[in-house]
Amino acid sequence: MGEFVALIDVIPEDIDVNFEELVSKLRNVLTDNAVVESYDIKPVAFGLKKARVRVRYPEEWGGTDKVEELFRQVEGIQGIEGIAFSKA
Repeated sequence: MGEFVALIDVIPEDIDVNFEELVSKLRNVLTDNAVVESYDIKPVAFGLKKARVRVRYPEEWGGTDKVEELFRQVEGIQGIEGIAFSKA
């Protein structure tokens, strides 16, 4: 089977967050067959920012639910939203 690529927004609980550290934690909860390819920082509101994370993962996972479930293991996150996914 192939792979999917997804964009997932990860919103931290606090405005004072080290995004490199946060994305490192996200990378650590993924299984060996999934990888964070890149991320961008986007403004949300009132000084809060989010990481838009690009993840490559196995096609058999289907949509973004499995990735979101893994990301929820990281403390300090108030929201996770799958934005888009497609076949790689």
